[in-house]
Amino acid sequence: MTEKALAGLKFSAALPSRMAAATLAARLADVDSAIAVLREPVRFVKL
Repeated sequence: MTEKALAGLKFSAALPSRMAAATLAARLADVDSAIAVLREPVRFVKL
């Protein structure tokens, strides 16, 4: 995530940088798709 993206947050000047990053990450997260991927079967292959 870039400084420009963090600066684009409303009230970004009032937020500590870690809180701003966490807020942006939560807004950009695609939780439903992540859950779907994690539910798929996995196969490990040793080469």
